[in-house]
Amino acid sequence: MNVPQYDFRTALDGLKKSKPIIITTYLMMFSYFYNLPIMSYSARGSNDLWLYDFAGLGIIYLYVEHFTLVNRLIDNNKALNNLFHFLMWGNIMLVPTIIDSIINDKIFWALQSLKYMYHFWIFFLTTIFLIITVQDLKQLKRIVNVCLILASVAFLIVILQNFSLIPCLWSEKYSENYQGFLSGILGPNKIVLGMTSLMVFALCMGLLNDKKILINKALIISTLCLTLLALIMSGSRTSYLGLLVFVAYFFIRETVSFIYSGTILVILVVIVSSINPEIITKATDVYEARVENKIKNPKSVTDAKVDQVYEDLGSGRKGLSILYINYLLDNPFIIPFGLGFNNRLAFISSAHNTYLSLINEVGIVGSFFYFRWLFTYLSLKMPRFPQMRMALKGIVLSMLVTLAFGEHLYIYRPLFGLVGLFLFVTTLLLSPSLILTNEKE
Repeated sequence: MNVPQYDFRTALDGLKKSKPIIITTYLMMFSYFYNLPIMSYSARGSNDLWLYDFAGLGIIYLYVEHFTLVNRLIDNNKALNNLFHFLMWGNIMLVPTIIDSIINDKIFWALQSLKYMYHFWIFFLTTIFLIITVQDLKQLKRIVNVCLILASVAFLIVILQNFSLIPCLWSEKYSENYQGFLSGILGPNKIVLGMTSLMVFALCMGLLNDKKILINKALIISTLCLTLLALIMSGSRTSYLGLLVFVAYFFIRETVSFIYSGTILVILVVIVSSINPEIITKATDVYEARVENKIKNPKSVTDAKVDQVYEDLGSGRKGLSILYINYLLDNPFIIPFGLGFNNRLAFISSAHNTYLSLINEVGIVGSFFYFRWLFTYLSLKMPRFPQMRMALKGIVLSMLVTLAFGEHLYIYRPLFGLVGLFLFVTTLLLSPSLILTNEKE
């Protein structure tokens, strides 16, 4: 039975100030910027539990408690409805993974896959409760401010670590696995710091350029400065590419706003370099070490030899992609439906390419659901908030390009809460069009 529109809005209005929903939503947001383990357990090796593992239990409870309303919201939101279909297909494709794990006597792999799917679901459901929470416009402003502050603190810790003012906060195990990479309270994989920075950068650009958004400009600009420094210091080449795509789209679509934002960034660079030139030097050194010094022949860039540049910068991704492509061609029965969600038992590692990983795990069917979700954002219209729309489309285009070189919008262990943060940021960018009540606050 359909809930009448009036009753739906009345129910929504009654929940927007629910303390359990607000507190749990804030805890999940905090967990996207705090990836240090909360506790560890042993099951055929050392495993960790994160803040979102615990806060997610509250999300599941709230979903069960408000089942009808949440499902109505999912039906009303085209993008999230499409992602819901992907998650449902992923649940179905968990079955062959579990069967395969039992046959190969790797029960722990099945449990790990269930845990990954749990993460995907709680990230998704958190987005629904965020939509409920932002119906209160004061709460929306508060959430954006807290998000920017959390990001600023996370990035500032990374910057201070690069000047040996704060020690590495991760255990020796993680430090060895990631060769001492400094990531503050974010995940120790470079892509976590890089993509977190890129997503927050997109949010800041939307907030900074849209005159209707009443968020403190000083907070936005200071966060933007820390974001760029952290992104460069991440050394994540995939994130560098994502930034290039975003900036190019921004320049083409909103040239005047691009010049305005560019001027502010130039002024920031000048101010920062005059106060502490070592920060700029440190960031430049990281970029040169991760990009320029990796290219064996500089003429490959000037001659537009993309294949050679990819070979130099890809860290073996090209060979891994070829391995996956050949495997799929040799086993075409996999292509329609996949081997199973998170079912990589036949490989040593993932493809580091979302397009190939999805076909291998959930097939063409799952890939269709997944990319239909992402492409939905590109068709959304926000006529009263063009700069927020620009930032939204820019970050989605960045993801569509960079997913060919990583899996940062998936749920493998080294990626922590990146999917959740992406959903959170895109929801904040969309928030002006998600206000379903006529209340003015």
